[in-house]
Amino acid sequence: MRKPTTVQKLPPVWLIKAINTFRNFLVQLNRKLFPGNVVLYEQFQYLWLLPALYVAAKFDIATILKYKALTAKDISDQLHLDSANLHRIMRALSSQGIFKELRDGRFAINGMAKALLEEKGSLRYLILHHLGPVNWNLMSNLEYSVRTGKDAFTDKYGIGIYDFLRENPEESALFDKSMSNLSDLGLAPILNAYDFSAFNLIADIGGGEGSLLANILNISPGSRGILFDTPEALKKAPEMVARHHVAERTTIISGNFFTSIPESCDLYILKNIIHNWSEEESVKLLMNIRLAMSPKGRILIIEMVVPEGCGPSLARLLDIQMMATMLGGRERTGEEYRTILKKSGLKLFRMIPTIAPICLIEAGKDV
Repeated sequence: MRKPTTVQKLPPVWLIKAINTFRNFLVQLNRKLFPGNVVLYEQFQYLWLLPALYVAAKFDIATILKYKALTAKDISDQLHLDSANLHRIMRALSSQGIFKELRDGRFAINGMAKALLEEKGSLRYLILHHLGPVNWNLMSNLEYSVRTGKDAFTDKYGIGIYDFLRENPEESALFDKSMSNLSDLGLAPILNAYDFSAFNLIADIGGGEGSLLANILNISPGSRGILFDTPEALKKAPEMVARHHVAERTTIISGNFFTSIPESCDLYILKNIIHNWSEEESVKLLMNIRLAMSPKGRILIIEMVVPEGCGPSLARLLDIQMMATMLGGRERTGEEYRTILKKSGLKLFRMIPTIAPICLIEAGKDV
């Protein structure tokens, strides 16, 4: 049997929370010391930073600078771009800590720019998806959602996002890669926060290409897995589980989780699934799982949770994306998850925080 993968060691949750609390205190103090219009204008300046970041990701400039610092002209000669305007892009990004401008006029890769490389920890495809034309146009239509209570995506493109992705293979591939970037970002916090090895049969519902399940099985050599999703989402799954050497312990099943669920699994994982759907649809999905699971089975919902109070929260910001993109999609509070679970005939056992902005919500049958 292949030796199980070691879980990456991370700082304790309490330490990260303490650091974030102190950082947020300093941010709030800074904002109180300056007039409101000055602080707001500072926030507004991201309007220019984000498109510049998209350009750097689009042309894969980080890869060009991976081993050697270059001038904007050197880069533009390789990519057949306008050197003067590329210099302005690189100068702007460097001023915000993305790339580094050297005294001799060359640009070099740095810590933040490394996240644009196509390697472990990359955010390149996440940036290309969220800052690309499709999503940028969608965000310009946010007013429609506020006026009507409906998703702006259907209004902007005439069809829902999943139908759009099926009809646009290039955008679908970019979406899948961006979700893989996001999954990689939260992988270590999830693996550190929960003992998956306690379950013999683990089903990842809506698990896509299977990155999360494959990594879970790597650290749980006694477990088997079921990867369940639509046929389109599973196209690259065999390659993924083979690459992680868990193909012999993984069963890949295609289907629609609103109509069928693999039966008698010990743990059902729903990562970034519930936030795509309305309360009614979420309850229907969870009830399907409850009917399929064994009496002592568990459900693990992995999502951001909107915190109590009014402090800074990534979940509150991501909720705007969900509002615009998915009819009924939303980020939820802990109490809202408790309500959905109760309506599904399930009981919330515990909510497990991680050092990332995601939470593990464990539930089971209310027997």
